[in-house]
Amino acid sequence: MAGVIKPEWLDELKNRCDIVDVISRYVPLKKNGREYVGCCPFHHEKTPSFMVYSETQSYHCFGCKESGDVIQFVRKYDNLSFVDAVENLANSVNMPMPQKEDCNLAEIEKRKKTKESILACLRESAKFYVACFRGKSGQALVAREYTDKRKLENATLVRFGVGCSPDYLSLPTHLAKAGFAPEIIEASGMCTRGKNGELIDFFAKRLMFPIIDKDGAVIGFSGRLLESKELAKYKNTPATSVFNKSEVIFGINLLKKLREEKRENNDYSGIDKIIIVEGQIDVMMMHQYGFTNTVACLGTAFTPYHVRKLKQFSENIILLLDGDSAGQKATMRSIDVLRKGGVNVTVAKLPDGLDPDEFLRKFGKEEMDNLLDNAVEGIKFKIYSLAESFNLNEPSECAHFIEESLKVIKELDSESEQDSYLPIIHKFSSTPIEILRSDLKKLKIEKKQSRDEVEESEPVKEVKKDGYTLADLFILASILNHKSYTANIDIEGLEFVDVGLQKCYSYILEAYSKNIVPTVGGLYSVVDVENSSPLLGEVVKYEFVPDPFPELSFASCVLRNRERALKRQKDEAQRKCAKANDTLERDIAMKTVIELTKKLEELKAKFEEYQTEYSVKRLSLSKQKLKKHKGNING
Repeated sequence: MAGVIKPEWLDELKNRCDIVDVISRYVPLKKNGREYVGCCPFHHEKTPSFMVYSETQSYHCFGCKESGDVIQFVRKYDNLSFVDAVENLANSVNMPMPQKEDCNLAEIEKRKKTKESILACLRESAKFYVACFRGKSGQALVAREYTDKRKLENATLVRFGVGCSPDYLSLPTHLAKAGFAPEIIEASGMCTRGKNGELIDFFAKRLMFPIIDKDGAVIGFSGRLLESKELAKYKNTPATSVFNKSEVIFGINLLKKLREEKRENNDYSGIDKIIIVEGQIDVMMMHQYGFTNTVACLGTAFTPYHVRKLKQFSENIILLLDGDSAGQKATMRSIDVLRKGGVNVTVAKLPDGLDPDEFLRKFGKEEMDNLLDNAVEGIKFKIYSLAESFNLNEPSECAHFIEESLKVIKELDSESEQDSYLPIIHKFSSTPIEILRSDLKKLKIEKKQSRDEVEESEPVKEVKKDGYTLADLFILASILNHKSYTANIDIEGLEFVDVGLQKCYSYILEAYSKNIVPTVGGLYSVVDVENSSPLLGEVVKYEFVPDPFPELSFASCVLRNRERALKRQKDEAQRKCAKANDTLERDIAMKTVIELTKKLEELKAKFEEYQTEYSVKRLSLSKQKLKKHKGNING
């Protein structure tokens, strides 16, 4: 990023865009001492844990751990690229963007224009499909006959932008006339090459459902076959630069609209609950009956990415997946993913293998309300389902039920939570709870992670922190938060083993060289904090503990850093000495070892001096407090 837009220009932009003013446009903030607090816009919460720091021009949520500067906030809230977020802020304060002479910036601008062209192509395709659906072609008649059969009202079709593809050639012909280049049409996923090399509609002769992101942009399509039985019933846009099936939520734009309507009435509590169904028509029918908090994933594979997006709107999810065996298996998988994502999940079981669309048309809204009101908590549902799959009157099958149920609750994090489900297993098996508890403690299972969960967990692997690492974190966090006790301590020549921490240190030195005060906000301008290292994330979210003599702590931490560097140099010199091929080379290496050993001894003496001074000051402070306490008693 640093090579794209100069840090000095970004600093000027952020000086003009006070973070409190900017975030206040999105989130109501209340002053709390020196900070401002509000409900986090990135996840659903009722108790405010989102802090905005005017002093450091940064924000941090103690709930979902999101943090950054004003650019990072706009970038994440509005789902923009870094350059787009910068341009957005610059326009708001009438600050001209820098000249686009940098080759990196030119490349970013090129990618941005390509993305805009692809989105425009998708938007035009959606309009074309809707026009075809309203037309008089044979395919339009077939499509409308199908939607009539499914009892979908015109208002619902309009709300979701339903259309149809008439044939193989009409769409590419239309897009070409609209001015879209062949490479853009292909890159959008709308068309592919036929046998003769001509562009043909990827979704030919299907009922078309546009996939719209939360900001209202068409990013892809899902098409349902209407006639031939030889091809796949549903077909989705292939992976493109704007479409990733594993992250898509059908109906999320309407979910955002629902939340915004509440916020317009000063209700920032979020959506009470979200209903998840399987198919697009299920979502549409649920909306048609008034359940406008309903969404679906494309297919039944629920991922951590879906959870992260949904948590912005609510932490309460009801699974209403199909009642057939495939739907029930999907329900079981989804319960685990949702719970691991920190969501409260309940399950409403549809009867007789019905899907939500069929259930509503057969029983109506009132029965659906009853079904949702009686949704069962996720883990409880899994145990209930296990009970239904075994003949509990047979001792061997009952034993198998107990084993499988205990495996389910063994996955839970706390023993108290595990223990709360034992009465349910007891209810079905009549096995004494003490015996179940004993078997649970003996049970050992290997926890498996799905590919999505592994990918999600990799960036946040826990790093073991020794004394040196803890010292590094304190040094960098103190400087970025411009603590007064850092002013008189020399930090030149420090070394940081962690790549992210070293980038942070380099930013600090560069800022000082230009007489710029380094801050958390400034760091985000030049370093990709989120993808650098977990330790750098800890620096920007650092929580300082009360310390009566922080200047001594800081000086001691700087010595710790220097000590590690000297030890590394000494080890290197000793290795050279051991591998030396001649006397001169060995003597030079040995001389270096002796010099470094002397420096380490001097540093150790200085460190002990700091420790002694710290102890003496603490003792003196304790005596003063005791004397004051006695004075208060005597008084």
